[in-house]
Amino acid sequence: NFAPQQVYQDAKSYDLTSLPGFVSEASNLLIMRLLARKTTPQNLDFLTFDADLNLCICSYRDLGCQPQLIGKDTVEVHGIERAIHSDDLPITWQCYFLPDGHLTSRVQVGSPVTMKITQMPILSEPEEEDPKPVFEKKPLNWEEDAQLYSQFLERKEELLSDHETYLRRHPELKALLGDFMQFLLLRKPEDVVTFAAEFFGSFSSAQERSETFRSSVISSPFRDESK
Repeated sequence: NFAPQQVYQDAKSYDLTSLPGFVSEASNLLIMRLLARKTTPQNLDFLTFDADLNLCICSYRDLGCQPQLIGKDTVEVHGIERAIHSDDLPITWQCYFLPDGHLTSRVQVGSPVTMKITQMPILSEPEEEDPKPVFEKKPLNWEEDAQLYSQFLERKEELLSDHETYLRRHPELKALLGDFMQFLLLRKPEDVVTFAAEFFGSFSSAQERSETFRSSVISSPFRDESK
């Protein structure tokens, strides 16, 4: 005869603000597999529950590599130590993994029981990223490309038509450019850009006519002496 088993149920609740960095028990193995596969091991601390559902610190520490016999093969395994720092009953486990993340052994510190795999698993190969495609640069001869040359001619005609329309709507533009060319050829300045800036800047209502153009008007052979 067996005595009936008694089942105890307990429940606790915590505010979300008290759970930053919480790691559930279901995520434990995944975290250790990721840590074991990293080329640069890291020591980490998280929040977790102990056996009595009390919040406590759960730490992961790197144990380095060591050889392990699996079947007839001796392989290099990477160890991760997980410890639950409970005030009531702290517990520590040491787990070892193959380079691809397979768990090979697990032991609870202080317990005489050690769990190990007896056969070498099929190792998963690391994923290789597809090489980025390389597109060779080819010289673009648009004059020999029928489509590009056709687009060029259409755009050229469009711009010419637009410019001619603008000139017809603004006949004062031709007179203004004519005055500028006449004044430019009379003065023959060394710095044409500065001369043009001063010439056209003199038409701005926000600026006074510069001294350059005042002197130019005074010395101009077309100046009206009667004024």
